[in-house]
Amino acid sequence: MKTLVLGSGVSLAAAAAQAAVRPKTTPFLPGTNTTILLVTEGGTGAFAVKVQGSDDGVAYTDLLTVTTQGPAVLKDVTVQAWMRLNVTAAGTAGTVSAYLLGGP
Repeated sequence: MKTLVLGSGVSLAAAAAQAAVRPKTTPFLPGTNTTILLVTEGGTGAFAVKVQGSDDGVAYTDLLTVTTQGPAVLKDVTVQAWMRLNVTAAGTAGTVSAYLLGGP
């Protein structure tokens, strides 16, 4: 299985969008279906994490939102031209990682 990292070990204690990734290789070409894997570790407080996609790198749409510490989350999505991990509300501790999964 191939992976594309959107963010790894990102702090949940600070609200910040990660640098957008521009998927350009198979199996992550824009318009193809893939799966997001989002993992929070040690998350406390009222955090909010989003995986977002954009066609132009300016206006982003929420593809997945997680607001509680829990097991890993998987969600099928369509790859956008730009993808990013965004901590939109800071908690008090913990980290988050997000990946696109695809291929054999």
